[in-house]
Amino acid sequence: MKSKQALIKAKQKASQLLQANRLEAAWVAYEAISRQAPVDHEVWLNLGAIAAMQGQLERAEAALRRALILQPDLPQANVNMARLLMMKNRSQEALPYLQHYVRLQPDVLDGHYQLAFLYETLGNSAAAEQGYREALRLNENSVAILIALARMLRSNGKHEQARAQCERALQLQPKAANAYLELGAIQRELRCFDAAAHSYQQLLALAPNERENYLIGMAQVCSGQQRYDAALEFYAELFRLYPASVTGHWNYSLLLLLLGRYKEGFEQYEWRWQTPTWTRQSWGKFEQPLWTGEPLTGKTILVYAEQGLGDAIQFSRYLPRLIAQAGQVILHAPQELLALFKRIPGLQVERRDYKMARQQAFDFHLPLMSLAHLMGTTVATIPDIGGTVPYLQADPARVAEWRSRINGDGFKIGLVWGGSTNNSVNRLRSMTLAQCAALAAIPGVTLYSLQKEVDAEELRQFSAQHGLIDLAPQLNSFDDTAAAIENLDLVISVDTAVAHLAGALGRPVWTLIYQPTEWRWLLGRDDSPWYASLRLFRQTFEAPCWPTVIERVATAVRELLAARKQE
Repeated sequence: MKSKQALIKAKQKASQLLQANRLEAAWVAYEAISRQAPVDHEVWLNLGAIAAMQGQLERAEAALRRALILQPDLPQANVNMARLLMMKNRSQEALPYLQHYVRLQPDVLDGHYQLAFLYETLGNSAAAEQGYREALRLNENSVAILIALARMLRSNGKHEQARAQCERALQLQPKAANAYLELGAIQRELRCFDAAAHSYQQLLALAPNERENYLIGMAQVCSGQQRYDAALEFYAELFRLYPASVTGHWNYSLLLLLLGRYKEGFEQYEWRWQTPTWTRQSWGKFEQPLWTGEPLTGKTILVYAEQGLGDAIQFSRYLPRLIAQAGQVILHAPQELLALFKRIPGLQVERRDYKMARQQAFDFHLPLMSLAHLMGTTVATIPDIGGTVPYLQADPARVAEWRSRINGDGFKIGLVWGGSTNNSVNRLRSMTLAQCAALAAIPGVTLYSLQKEVDAEELRQFSAQHGLIDLAPQLNSFDDTAAAIENLDLVISVDTAVAHLAGALGRPVWTLIYQPTEWRWLLGRDDSPWYASLRLFRQTFEAPCWPTVIERVATAVRELLAARKQE
């Protein structure tokens, strides 16, 4: 009994030391108790908290793991472990602890808010939206939650809902500067440019310390209005006041690239690795140095395709030049592209896997899209592999197989009318299949679907009415898609990886471009320096919609068929 009472007194004293913020003395006291009561989870929980407050994160993690072994359902240990792992930039590992905390404490607002923020950090905007909705359910008048939810709704393409959340926040707190910041972004993406400019002006009036965000926002408004000189002036002012503005440099790079100022643009594009989207990635965190142009004779360089499928296809054109310089080039690429890239001579291709990459032997590493900067790319010097097109090759055996599948009569057009629903711009770049009816109505044309993500009922109805042939169930990889494209007369696609693939194969491809124009397609031209076989059909600033674009495409198809008849 005496021993039990002594232990109680010791814990009380240790608790008092902790409350008095005497951290070192509290650590000594709790550590002594842990030797007497090694299975007391509260002791290990407090040791973890003290170590974290002292900045000793390894010691904190060890103590919290001990607490969780003893009591896995201890709410505070779970949330503390999640916070600790996030502090150590191990957000993915933090997720199950925070999820468990929310299950244990479903009515604690802070848990839902933190979980939603973690999902947002990890790039899972759908889960983040749901998490913020749960938090808002527990406090419907929280301005911070309303703004966070608006941010995720905008990310998920639900702009009207997002605007409503911001307006609700401003009703509750008319001087909420952050609400104007988010509202400006929403209005800008809805093409309400004057309203967006007003929101950014309100932001600056309410919070003069937000001048950096004001200048970035106004530059984007001017870009959206196609007032590019005015946008450049805002960026000049931004960098005069905030020379290290990460978001500013990133957005500036996209404008320079859009304007065709590639040498400057690709240099600025390197700022992407300092933005929140990229800093949470594992790629780039290697012991070996980043390649900055050093001689590669006899050296091994590891290259990783850090962005989307279309980006990987577009920038794979640089790999032969790199192979010519290096002793060995290892490429980590998405699974869907492995077979295609393995036919690039001299390239070792691996499935994109960071853990495996860390175990490989190499001298330098580099993200694939940085090759444009390091090779000094200008619009006039985009490499097409020594003047030979295509720079990617389909598998001849697969091409022969697909020849027997695409053996109908008429002019064969492969069609892609939508992109991945996970892409933040998909609402802009995609159209409905019904909007393509004008193409199906052209005499002598047979349409083949190369689209993977489809609305099954929409596809069934359109196919029954217009004779569209669905190839998607047989397209198991981009190697299959490449073989199919080789057997088509033309590919018509919105801005997706299929358009890049057709261009890289040197096959005729017409790409439908949404407004605002994505940087790689430049301005005011219907061709592309990236792909000799590609023709662009653009939405206009005045009519940012698809019907007029499809009308022009259908007219061009008829003209093409007429010209062929005369040959």
